[in-house]
Amino acid sequence: MLKCYVLVLAVLVVAFLVPQQAMAEEQMWGTDVLVHQANHIYGFGMDQGDKDTLLLVVSDSSTTNLRDTLYIYRSTNNGQNWNLVGIERGDSNIHLGKADVISAKGDSSFAFVFYVYHNSLWLSRYPYNFSEMHIFTGISEGYEKVIDFSVCQDIYPDYWLYLVYQTDQDSVIFKTSRDYGKTWTHRKNLTETTPIVSKPSIAWSRGAYIVVAGKTADNKICTIRNTNSGSSADWKDGQYPYPGGLVDCDNPVVAGSHTSPADSAIFWLFYQRYAPLVPARWILQYHWSTDACSTWSWMSTPSDTSTGNRVLPSLHVLEENDVSNLTLAYRYEIGADPRQIRYIYKQNAQTSYSFAVAPYTGVNDYEPHYAPPHRAYTIRRTDNLVNSVVLYVDSLTNGLYFDASSFTAVEDEVEDKPIRRFSLDQNYPNPFNPTTKIEFILSKSGQVRIDIFNILGEKVKTLMDQHLKAGRQLVEWDGKDESGEEVASGVYFYRLQTQDFTETKKMVLMK
Repeated sequence: MLKCYVLVLAVLVVAFLVPQQAMAEEQMWGTDVLVHQANHIYGFGMDQGDKDTLLLVVSDSSTTNLRDTLYIYRSTNNGQNWNLVGIERGDSNIHLGKADVISAKGDSSFAFVFYVYHNSLWLSRYPYNFSEMHIFTGISEGYEKVIDFSVCQDIYPDYWLYLVYQTDQDSVIFKTSRDYGKTWTHRKNLTETTPIVSKPSIAWSRGAYIVVAGKTADNKICTIRNTNSGSSADWKDGQYPYPGGLVDCDNPVVAGSHTSPADSAIFWLFYQRYAPLVPARWILQYHWSTDACSTWSWMSTPSDTSTGNRVLPSLHVLEENDVSNLTLAYRYEIGADPRQIRYIYKQNAQTSYSFAVAPYTGVNDYEPHYAPPHRAYTIRRTDNLVNSVVLYVDSLTNGLYFDASSFTAVEDEVEDKPIRRFSLDQNYPNPFNPTTKIEFILSKSGQVRIDIFNILGEKVKTLMDQHLKAGRQLVEWDGKDESGEEVASGVYFYRLQTQDFTETKKMVLMK
């Protein structure tokens, strides 16, 4: 039987468990803040509330308590300091340590903590101020052994919770709650209609759209969408974002824009894939959709010339109705070098879907643990600035660290620093109809020429031939040739030429 302990005097626990770090505001950004430390940290999750509040749940095993425990922390100053506000101790293991928290948006005033206990999926619902006792709700069925889960919330027009979980029978189950977690309905076994059997990830986009991504038994990535807020009859057939599916894939994550019009919901999907390159390595692949996942973009790869492994992507969109900023984080490994957590912060993702240009930055001061993985978040600070955040566990001390970036835009970060390279991005969308965008970076000003060729190598159009300043540039092609006539569907190539740089990439026009 679980018992709830609401901490009255946090110092009784903090004294031996959590060394709090009191820092000036200007010292916080770029310095990893230790939130929690234990013998072994199994899992964690964070969310932002309506009242400039960050909530964090941590699942650990401590020799002090001789049992697995859930700790709930709260920060009201952008993660600079954390206060322990709740503890849940199990009379036996909180199995697998998977835990997450949802801070209710809108008119409600609850915090929802999800965790696996005695092989079942449970929810503890707290009042937002943690001043009262909370309720327990069992979510999974009695015969199901839960392996993994993913959860999100829908804030328009009513407050609903959406959840998927994986069972030991290689099934992925969907459920929703429309009464603040008290009851869970609209059960749907997604494995009956798709090949998804593991690693579920769920996201919602404004409107009535839900997307679940997962891994298949033959190591491909598949998605399925719902067009009516989780209603059982409105799940559409699953699809592979890449035609036929790519093999040797793992760890899919999906995120949805919360500013999309109801008829054009936007989603992003990332996953890792083992690529037979030289040297062979794990790389990141991604797709985006602007039509509620009715179709996906062509496969893209964030531009990173390093030869190490890039694994365990974590993706998060800011949960607001006025902006769609995203943070992507992943673990980078190469040879005997220390592991790093690297991140991409994407501003204005509502209109710029590609992640091809971003600062690949190692943000951790300590070597991240292999497991549990890191988690990425995007938050709005109390001063109204937006930050990307990464949480990770140090492999040596088993300390959970909070680290936040200090910049507010990828473009600003690139422009503020000397640009030392040319870069040509993959066009987006791709495939496209009728227009597509081509972005590139110039390390210095000069004459720039962009030509379009067909598959026979014949020039179709000179898209640009002019002098440009150094920095990020953007040009569009409307699918017309030099004479203004629309070209036929098919494969085309675009070539960028400067005095010091030439690169060609492929694109597909599909009518």
